[in-house]
Amino acid sequence: MSPCRPPIVQVQCPVPGVGVAYTKRGSNVSAHAWAGHSSDPYEAFNLGLHVGDDLAAVQANRWELEHALGVKPFWLQQVHGRQVFRLGHTAYPQAEDALGLGPKADASVSTMTGHACAILTADCLPVLMASANGQVVGAAHAGWRGLADGVIASLIGAMQEASPIGCADGLWAWLGPCIGFNQFEVGGEVVEALKANLATEAHFKPSAAGRWLADLPQIAARQIKLELAARGLPQIGIAEDTACTFSSPSSFYSYRREAKTGRMAALIWRFVDP
Repeated sequence: MSPCRPPIVQVQCPVPGVGVAYTKRGSNVSAHAWAGHSSDPYEAFNLGLHVGDDLAAVQANRWELEHALGVKPFWLQQVHGRQVFRLGHTAYPQAEDALGLGPKADASVSTMTGHACAILTADCLPVLMASANGQVVGAAHAGWRGLADGVIASLIGAMQEASPIGCADGLWAWLGPCIGFNQFEVGGEVVEALKANLATEAHFKPSAAGRWLADLPQIAARQIKLELAARGLPQIGIAEDTACTFSSPSSFYSYRREAKTGRMAALIWRFVDP
C-alpha cells in the first residue's frame, strides 16, 4: 500500500465497466503505510459524520477517498430500513443536510457514471450489486433489521425498475466484511424476525451465553437467490469477503466491540470504458 494511498481495497468485479471497493480503518502510527485524519477512538480513516468525530477530519477523509477512486460517493443517512434512493441524471445528485448526511435511506441505485453508491458500516453487512451488462448498480446497508425488513428485495426491485433490460441477463452481488457468525450474538426476537424473512435454522446456532449466533452473509445470500428466482432473473454469482469486523480491530471498526467508533465504506459505481 502506497504511503500516499488511503486504506482502500479494490474488489475484482466480473461486470464490465463497474468498479467496486471498500475501506479499512487505517492507522495514524507513523510506521504504517498511511495516516488518516481522524484521532482516537476513530483512528484513522473514519468516513462517518454522525459518530462524534471531528467533522473537518471526516470531510478530509472523504476527500481522500473521492480523490483515490476518481468518483464522488453518494452518502445516505442510514436508518436500518428498506428505503431505496435512486440517483438521478443530474450533474450532482447529492441532497445533503447541514451535516452532509444525505437522504434517509438504506440503499441506493444508479445508472449514472462518475458517482458511487456508498454504504457505511461498522458490523452491519454491506451488499453491492450490478446488472450483467453494467447498466445499473446498487448498494444496501444490511444489518439484521434491514434484512428482516426486506432491504435486499427493495434493492433488487429498484435496480430492475431502473434498468429492466440491464437486469434481464442477471445480477452479480458482493457481500462485504461484517460481524462474523461466531461473534454476532442476538436474542430470540431477532431470530424470529429474520426467520420471518427467509432465514432458516441453518443460519443460527446457540451461543455460550444461552442466546443465538446469527450468520448475516448467508441470510443475505439466501434472500438474494430467492428474490432473483422469484423475479425470473438469473444469478451471475455472489462473491463474499469473509473477514469479521468484530475480530479484526486493526483492520475494521466494530460497533459491537467498541460503541464509540468510526465507519468504513463499501462502494460500487459505473465508469466509462476507455
